[in-house]
Amino acid sequence: MSASAEDLAVPRVRCRQILQGDLETLASILKIGFPGHAPGYWENGLARIAARPTIKGMPHIGYTLEADCGLVGVIFTISSRRDQQIICNLSSWYVEPPYRRAHAKSLPIMATSVENVIYLNTSPADHTRRTMTSLGWTRYNFGRSVAFPVLTMGTGKVSEDIPVDLPERILLEDHRALGCISVVCMKDGAVSPFVLRPRRVTRLQLPILELIYCRATSEFERCGGALGRYFLARGSLGFILDGKVKRMPSIYVEEKEPRLYKGPHLPKLNDLAYTEKVMFG
Repeated sequence: MSASAEDLAVPRVRCRQILQGDLETLASILKIGFPGHAPGYWENGLARIAARPTIKGMPHIGYTLEADCGLVGVIFTISSRRDQQIICNLSSWYVEPPYRRAHAKSLPIMATSVENVIYLNTSPADHTRRTMTSLGWTRYNFGRSVAFPVLTMGTGKVSEDIPVDLPERILLEDHRALGCISVVCMKDGAVSPFVLRPRRVTRLQLPILELIYCRATSEFERCGGALGRYFLARGSLGFILDGKVKRMPSIYVEEKEPRLYKGPHLPKLNDLAYTEKVMFG
């Protein structure tokens, strides 16, 4: 039986896991979809994602849409563990315009099909937020703070030596290898781990540190004075982090970098480890 004209007019598209051999094509697609990045941005980021160890039951890199003409859509899944909990950051969701209306939603639906996983979208655009909310995603970060804990009192000793028995030792070492700054703060007999990323802000390109990982915002508040003094001596003026902070001078900006999640538990603020902020820089 021959296909009808209507059948021939409908593009055939399938959603499948990304293979290593897809990366060059996907980088080319993303350069069109997200223009303005520096040369090598997508290639370097994809290489980092592909180099991550696979977590059992999770896609290694993500999903792509494949039509008769080739690859036409992508979403990356960057998975990691905190103890027994899997956290998966969905990143770089893009579908070429002719396929967007009919097929775009299939990517996040497929990418969130594993149960008992906390899924994150750490940088949703406005139109993406509306679509993901309709798919059951919930907002969990409502703004960011610029904090200056060096102006507060407080004891503690900051060190770049990672204790061998620290539960987050591998996390800190992984992020140091990815260009972040990994330190611990020893205070009142407790050791608190922190991962930070150097940034430049405002037109003056002022040096500041973005908090990528801490166990809880309260630990940053507890160790803030020691962290502030340690990094001021190394040229950083303050810190950027999610949410509001206490016990230190800070400026809170509502609606800055909203984040979404889907899954069994509310994510912790200021745990952006292994997300696109690190992989793509």
